[in-house]
Amino acid sequence: MSARVEIRGLSKSFGGRRAVSNVNLTLEPGTTTTLVGASGSGKTTLLRCLAGLLAPDSGAILFDGRDVTGLPAERRGVGLVFQSYALFPHLSVEENLSFGLDVRKTGGAERRRRVDELAAALGLKALLARRPSEISGGERQRVALGRALAYRPVLLLLDEPLAALDPNLAESVRDALFRAIALEQTTVLFVTHDRSDALRLGDRVALLKNGALEQFGTPRELYRHPKTAYAANFFGAGLVCEAVAVRAGDRCRAETPLGPVELPSGEPGPVRLVFRPEALSLSGAEGAIVAVRRVTYEGDRSRVYFETPAGEAVVDCPPGREIRAGERLRVAVDPGLVIMLPASDPSSGG
Repeated sequence: MSARVEIRGLSKSFGGRRAVSNVNLTLEPGTTTTLVGASGSGKTTLLRCLAGLLAPDSGAILFDGRDVTGLPAERRGVGLVFQSYALFPHLSVEENLSFGLDVRKTGGAERRRRVDELAAALGLKALLARRPSEISGGERQRVALGRALAYRPVLLLLDEPLAALDPNLAESVRDALFRAIALEQTTVLFVTHDRSDALRLGDRVALLKNGALEQFGTPRELYRHPKTAYAANFFGAGLVCEAVAVRAGDRCRAETPLGPVELPSGEPGPVRLVFRPEALSLSGAEGAIVAVRRVTYEGDRSRVYFETPAGEAVVDCPPGREIRAGERLRVAVDPGLVIMLPASDPSSGG
């Protein structure tokens, strides 16, 4: 069971400071939307309004067309998972999983079936008799997820559930999360500050900036077709620079800090271009000559940073190639991977 969730013109302020500003967003039934943004961008405030833990100053929240803006949290049918687990320490894993079912007076056979189903999906069957203090942080987060899913909420809200876990535990919880969401097919809003999780966990991604919705779309759309320089910078390292496109036959060409670039489309005039690492390659014969500022080794690749007149740019190279700071190299551009920002960019590079 899942709901179509509509957020219409939602705003919320604290002490005169606008935390969420006129957000319009629709979560389709059975999809996962990741909500991402810098610290203080309004992510948790928006989630708490959806949960019924905060009342918005204006706007409306609809579940399948029904206005729930004024309903308290316990009447919305929403599941909540927080970074801090919030398990009942005196209850066993099984009792924590079944808590919402017990409150709703779910019958014994159905209760047992549901707990077994979730324990299997989340890898908790061997832990049912233990208390939260007797299991790991990753296991506690899986119990919190199972408890939120047990009574089949119409909307599952996840507030940075992986943030407190070390990378190995986070990976196991992430896998369990995928399995559980696939099993339940509920509507999910996943709040995260991790840009990689935002792209790989979401069917859709919502990017907030200063409380307002900066861009909403598929992960590919936000990465490959950002609408603003802010969105481009948020989802990947790279150089954002301004240039002037001039007509060259039936196409346009721009002079850039990395040399002339043939543009896939557009009209002559000012343009703003994004050069991500995958658009660049180290070339022995042609391309702009650059000086290496620093190199980071990342196992499967080395990431090479260099300065241009427009700022820092990044290119990746195989880890077997030794490159040192101070070297001068040629960098070639793949024009098909250069991103053109819209001519009107409200973020103005922000």
